[in-house]
Amino acid sequence: MSGLTNAELESIRAAIEDLLPGTATILSVTHTSDGQGGFTDTWGTVSASVACRLDTAKPGTQAQFGAMIQPFQGYVLTVAHDQTVTTANRVVVGGYTFEVVSVDFAKSWDGSRRVYLERL
Repeated sequence: MSGLTNAELESIRAAIEDLLPGTATILSVTHTSDGQGGFTDTWGTVSASVACRLDTAKPGTQAQFGAMIQPFQGYVLTVAHDQTVTTANRVVVGGYTFEVVSVDFAKSWDGSRRVYLERL
């Protein structure tokens, strides 16, 4: 299989971005001292109106919490290939807030970015 030219990759990215029907807000946390040795977390907007697509993760997924295995309802957020988002962020889509569990950076052709979420 041959590699893609830059023009072909840009064409793929543009086509993918046309398939992102929703919008998301990416949040970042600020830790503020409470004056008693602790901190208060405040979440603020880093990026607003980010084009996205939100899908549910594969049904039947399980996660381990402590010594128990529990059903896990995860979500996959697709955003543009160059959108900055990390596990330190939260994401709001459709009025729901999600924690970023992981971000998929390992791709042969970086056409989009996949962000794995858990609803808070």
